[in-house]
Amino acid sequence: MASKIVNDCKHGTVVRLDDILQNHHMSNVEHIIQDIHDILRSYYKVARKRFADNLCMQAADYFLVTGPSSPLKLFGTTFVSGLSEEKLMDIAGEDVALRRKRAALAKEISDLEAGKKVIS
Repeated sequence: MASKIVNDCKHGTVVRLDDILQNHHMSNVEHIIQDIHDILRSYYKVARKRFADNLCMQAADYFLVTGPSSPLKLFGTTFVSGLSEEKLMDIAGEDVALRRKRAALAKEISDLEAGKKVIS
């Protein structure tokens, strides 16, 4: 193999791919075994990542959404129904700037509809 080494000024000492392939002749059985091995390695690589993602998702779901000490348990129906409209708007309402924009657009729509009636 030492006779196949080439000194390439860009990459240093390298071996040509053709020289490597000449030394690795595989039978059909060995080739199939290598293919199956590669497929299984790829599958388990994806499966490990998927398992880790599922574990994280389930943990986040349990601790943040459905678990017994979830922060969402604070906002039960009795708690929310006891809030004033002002408190509800503070907690879950739109931003003040967005409310102003919505009111301006609603006024513009009503003005345009009034103008449409005048023209018709």
